[in-house]
Amino acid sequence: MKPLILSLLLAIPALAAKPNILFILADDLGYGDLSCYGQTRFQTPAIDELAAGGIRFTGHYSGSTVCAPARASLMTGKDTGHTAIRGNGSFELPATETTVATLLRQAGYRTALIGKSCVTGNTQTPQTLARHGFDYFYGTTDHRDGHFRYPKFLYENTKRIDFPDNNLHTGSHYDLDLYTEKALAQLDAQSAEKPFFLLLSIPVPHASINLPEESIPGKPVKHPHYTRVADPQKSYAGLMGRIDKTVGALSDKLREKDLLDNTIVIFTSDNGPHAEGGYQPSMLKSAGELRGHKRDLYEGGIRVPFIVHWPASIRPGRTSPHPSAFWDFLPTVCELTGIPAPANIQGISYLPILTEKEGQAAHDHLYWELNEQGGRQALRAGDWKIVRYDLNKKPAGPIELYNLKEDPSETTDLAGKHPDVLGRLTAMLQKARVPCPLFPWPALD
Repeated sequence: MKPLILSLLLAIPALAAKPNILFILADDLGYGDLSCYGQTRFQTPAIDELAAGGIRFTGHYSGSTVCAPARASLMTGKDTGHTAIRGNGSFELPATETTVATLLRQAGYRTALIGKSCVTGNTQTPQTLARHGFDYFYGTTDHRDGHFRYPKFLYENTKRIDFPDNNLHTGSHYDLDLYTEKALAQLDAQSAEKPFFLLLSIPVPHASINLPEESIPGKPVKHPHYTRVADPQKSYAGLMGRIDKTVGALSDKLREKDLLDNTIVIFTSDNGPHAEGGYQPSMLKSAGELRGHKRDLYEGGIRVPFIVHWPASIRPGRTSPHPSAFWDFLPTVCELTGIPAPANIQGISYLPILTEKEGQAAHDHLYWELNEQGGRQALRAGDWKIVRYDLNKKPAGPIELYNLKEDPSETTDLAGKHPDVLGRLTAMLQKARVPCPLFPWPALD
């Protein structure tokens, strides 16, 4: 047999053995919004089943406390002290940034993003998705279009698809249903010969929490922006039920296609729960026992559920407190597939945790910043965490200090009792970022 033909035949099983990756990213779903994370007011059985069959992380963090920088961190392997996108606004992820989708496409994966774009900010630029590594795209590119359950239009790749019956608040095409149908169709089209990476970026339970009229009595009341509902608690719980059904349908489809065993299914959220559209996280304890919510750098704003299900390699029923973050996804994928990781990232692969191998590296620190709300910073090192608010007016402090092991709800500021720890973490804070041209910060740059 000729050497070239032999090498091609040998490559086929190796390619087929690469795991598929289904990454389900919810929007503004809190740490306490899943029954497997302690929610008691409603149940999420399909997501709980994923957790029971895989591993549930209890110390995982989003890349940020708002949408765009969180997603930029997930895509690039960089924290908000280094990624080019550090807040919401009208910009795209720069072409110079290497994304996980680009790397996976180079490794032979078919790549798709369905739902809310993770690389376009508040722009109408569907062509950007292909430039950043996605073979297929279906969804919205302006994040504000994802605020409503009945969008007036979506993009399929670069083609605009209009829904004349939709007026944002009501209509005949419900966005979560559209995205679920497209995701199922993508899975139906998969074969064992080529691995896939599907990022299902559902724009719920963010903001407008209205359900189709057949799901809950009464029409939603229009609001100047988000769609108001008569009973926010009931609507929110109902929407969580629909998210759970989407996850169940995807799991069933993978099982039907005989793809479940070697598909890594990840479920998480882009930041903590929102306080918008008539809903407050306290209504259903969406942040659990954690302090704060979206736009906070307390735990409730950045710690998120993180579930990984992979029957071929993950022993079921596990829980891990390993501190990790969105920027760890890219290097994990690189180690998993044998792709060289970019040199200028802050992420550390958590593959050893998943597969129970020795050699799991730990972060020296985890860092976040937000230039909204007067400027905010936070840094975690081990069990210790510092938080600084109102930075633009008070660049020298005060800085709060918490021990997350003893006080995960951040109720007791220990800055006065542990000046040595405060000084050590403050020194880390001062070195944890580089200036960003898109987000100049007078208080720090």
